[in-house]
Amino acid sequence: MNTLKNSFESRNIEFEYFESREELISALKLEFEKCDSIGVGNSKTLKELEVTKLVISMGKTVYDKTLADTKEEIRKLKKLALTSDCYISSCNAITKNGEIINVDHSGNRVAAITYGPDRVLLVVGENKITENEKEGIKRALNFATPMNANRAKISSACSLGKSCNECEQSVRVCNYISIIRGQVDKNRMKVFVINEQLGF
Repeated sequence: MNTLKNSFESRNIEFEYFESREELISALKLEFEKCDSIGVGNSKTLKELEVTKLVISMGKTVYDKTLADTKEEIRKLKKLALTSDCYISSCNAITKNGEIINVDHSGNRVAAITYGPDRVLLVVGENKITENEKEGIKRALNFATPMNANRAKISSACSLGKSCNECEQSVRVCNYISIIRGQVDKNRMKVFVINEQLGF
């Protein structure tokens, strides 16, 4: 993990590795204590860790679109998350070279990660570590995207085992592909890797 840590830090991205879920949650609490508002990306990883529940229990303002009841509320929460003090999400892949890869449906998640909140936290299970950028993109498109389409009950071509070429725009879930190769603002972003299989 030292090599991975060095790869990220050379790109102005903080990195920390955790052996247990308890250690990770403690570290997240320390981060959340510094913030008043926290945006939460729609992530299977974060759902498994019950991050939104943790943020609410700490009395923080939380912007999580999955708490909304209507499309208008979802839209509002997505926009508020872009200007939150801290944004937390997962990602579809990270590489041993320190790159971060995400595929997004509406673009709100990659937008918040890329620019807006002063602090961005990415929680990643070891299952998402890939050899390089090419393998990361492959993982994001061929594995994570179909799984997320199924989770959202969207019948995209990939979720039905078909080729991308057969996909229709009305059901496309890979509208935005983001590759982060570094940060202009040093230590704005931090990657938390946990020794556990989490998310897609």
